[in-house]
Amino acid sequence: MTPDLSVVISTHSRPAMLRQAIAAVRAQTWPGVVETLVVYDQTEPDWSLATSDTHRPVRVLPNHRTPGLPGSRNAGAEAAAAPVLGFCDDDDLWLPTKAVRQLNLLEESGAEASTSGIEIQVGDLVVERRGEGPELTFEHLLRKRRVEANMVTAVVRAHSFWDHIGPLDEEVPGGYAEDYEWVLRAARRQPITVAPEPLVMVRWTSASHFRDRWLTIDRALAYLEQKVPEFRGDARGWARLEGQRAFAQAAAGRRGGALATVWSSLRAHPVEPRAWLALGVAAGLVPADAVVNGLARRGRGV
Repeated sequence: MTPDLSVVISTHSRPAMLRQAIAAVRAQTWPGVVETLVVYDQTEPDWSLATSDTHRPVRVLPNHRTPGLPGSRNAGAEAAAAPVLGFCDDDDLWLPTKAVRQLNLLEESGAEASTSGIEIQVGDLVVERRGEGPELTFEHLLRKRRVEANMVTAVVRAHSFWDHIGPLDEEVPGGYAEDYEWVLRAARRQPITVAPEPLVMVRWTSASHFRDRWLTIDRALAYLEQKVPEFRGDARGWARLEGQRAFAQAAAGRRGGALATVWSSLRAHPVEPRAWLALGVAAGLVPADAVVNGLARRGRGV
């Protein structure tokens, strides 16, 4: 049977969490067929996870595209059989009504893509982060990195993914913020419809792929600034990105560069909090880890 939804789960060396992620997709309340495509990135696939269940099939494949998260997501999307694509990471869990809620939302709205709110699990703490409104526009996303702008909440029509919006950008340094870049592209075409309630549990772990990779984060954000020139026209959006870059530079010990980028951020928006945090880290007044851990306990990042 042709599936109604294909869910791509990208994975790298987290077998226990991966099995939980697969089980969560298979437990969706959608009555139709939902297939799961498990894409192994830079690690040997566990072929035993595959199942030919006609209602909830699971396929396993290696990432044959560019190594990293964008390539693995695109590899799964390329192999998908359904007219709608969804995405998940091996450390996240789709909540049971995600498929039915967002497939119905796409049908009702006629939109190309939909996203949702999330729950963030940090240790024993679960923080609810609801979407801020019924849709995401390009202007919203320039101004603010909304919590809904997250690839693990996104479902998108397959023809739009390939023919109109385009796949994930495999050139993003380290694959960092590739979901933000993609959602910006999608929203530039038309508003993204949003289910404000949390439909995914995002599990933050100490093994986060990007934790402490500060220079990669800086390069990725600089790439994003160049690829989306409209940020220059939104003072708060530009200040936010420059503040994030300044923090990453300061955390990496690049004090001189951090101070210059702090100044760039504050010239655009003098009360940008990330710039002031970066200044504190660059001056040695507060450790970067203390800032990151404190924000994480509130379900937030820099």
